[in-house]
Amino acid sequence: MREVESGMSDAASWHARFAHSAYVYAGGLPFTLTEGDVLCVFSQFGEIVDVNLVRHEESGKSRGFAFVCYADQRSTTLAVDNLNGATVGGRTIRVDHVDDYRIKNEEDASRKEWKCACGQENFKWRDVCFKCSGPRPVVKRDAEAEERRERAEEREVHVQDSGDVVDEAGPRSTDADDEDARIIRELQARKAAAIARAEAAAKGLPIPGEDDDRRDSKRHKKEKKEKKDKKDKRDRDRWRDDE
Repeated sequence: MREVESGMSDAASWHARFAHSAYVYAGGLPFTLTEGDVLCVFSQFGEIVDVNLVRHEESGKSRGFAFVCYADQRSTTLAVDNLNGATVGGRTIRVDHVDDYRIKNEEDASRKEWKCACGQENFKWRDVCFKCSGPRPVVKRDAEAEERRERAEEREVHVQDSGDVVDEAGPRSTDADDEDARIIRELQARKAAAIARAEAAAKGLPIPGEDDDRRDSKRHKKEKKEKKDKKDKRDRDRWRDDE
C-alpha cells in the first residue's frame, strides 16, 4: 500500500524481477497436507493450474514443500506478500517466487513447452502466452504431422478399396499428437482432482483419493519387497552354483 500511495510503478517493485515466472515455492508445510489442502490455501489469491507437492519416492509421504503455478502471474505477488511467514497447521511457512522452475524430467519439460514471440516459454497446454497473452505460434512440425496424417488416411482408404497390403514403414504415425492429448488429459484430471479435494476439505468431507494413495503406497512397498526377495533368492542360487 505504501508503494501505491507513493506512486511507484510495478517495475520498481522487487516482484518485477520474477514477472516471467508464474510459480511460487511453498516450504515448511505440515507433512499431513495433501495437494487439495495446498490448493485450498493458495487458491484464495488466484486460479491455480498446477500443484506439485514433492513426495518421497519410496514412501509417498510429503516432504513438506511444494511448487504452485497460477494461471495469472500477478497472483504470485499476492501469494508471496500474504502467505510468506503465515502460520498453516501450526507451522510457519515460507513462500517465495520461483525464478526458473523445471520439471524433474527435463525431456518431459522440453516436450511440454513452447516459446512465444516475446521470448517467454510456456507449457504446451497453454493456447496463449501467460506473460504477454500472445497466441501460440503455428509450429511447422504440426503442419507436417497433419500432412502425414492425411496421406495415411488416403493410403488406408486406397487399401480398403483395393485390398492391397500396406507397407508398415509408411508415414502413418501420430505419436506426437497422441502424446499431446495424453498430457492435456493428465493435467485436466490432476486439476479436477485437486479442486475436488479442496472442496471436500472446505466442507469437512472425506478427501477423495486418500484411501487410494494409501493403497498405492502399500502396493508399492509390497512390490519392492517381492523384488528384493527375488533378488536375494537369485543371489543364493548363484552362490550355491559357485560352491
